[in-house]
Amino acid sequence: MNMTFNQNDWDPLVDLLREEVQEYGGLYNLLDRQQTEIFNREPELVMQTNDDIEMHMQEMNVLRERREEQVKQMANRCACDDSLSLMKMLPWFPDFIRPMLKALIDEVNGMVSRTRRKARQNYLLLSRTMEITQEALRMAEPDNFSKTYSRKGKVGMTGRMPATYKAFV
Repeated sequence: MNMTFNQNDWDPLVDLLREEVQEYGGLYNLLDRQQTEIFNREPELVMQTNDDIEMHMQEMNVLRERREEQVKQMANRCACDDSLSLMKMLPWFPDFIRPMLKALIDEVNGMVSRTRRKARQNYLLLSRTMEITQEALRMAEPDNFSKTYSRKGKVGMTGRMPATYKAFV
């Protein structure tokens, strides 16, 4: 631990972490809006918001990759394994900057957890809504509707899960 990072090293990293926190907040707000639209039974808005969520997630992936590349470069400069997490690299930063970095890392991780939880809630709400709709159709016109089952014995549905939910659920 003979090298300590300087301000030129941590300033871009702090900026990336702050931006990541902001973007996760934006994603959380989109998911919250989508949940409201689900409750209000506004399918067109739900689908439009889903598109917005997917675009936002693509932008966030670029930001996350930039931050990961910055951390990897910093790890190489201090002769650390480039897979070392930022949290484990904190000893290479001056004492006064560590609390801020730790707080930003914790906030990013917290936002990831909250966002995944909200995405999972939305997925479950949409799944349940689809089940109810299928059941209503089956009851209204039983001759025109049949259930299918997966290999595990669960009621199956055709189609694919939106990419948004694959990433978070």
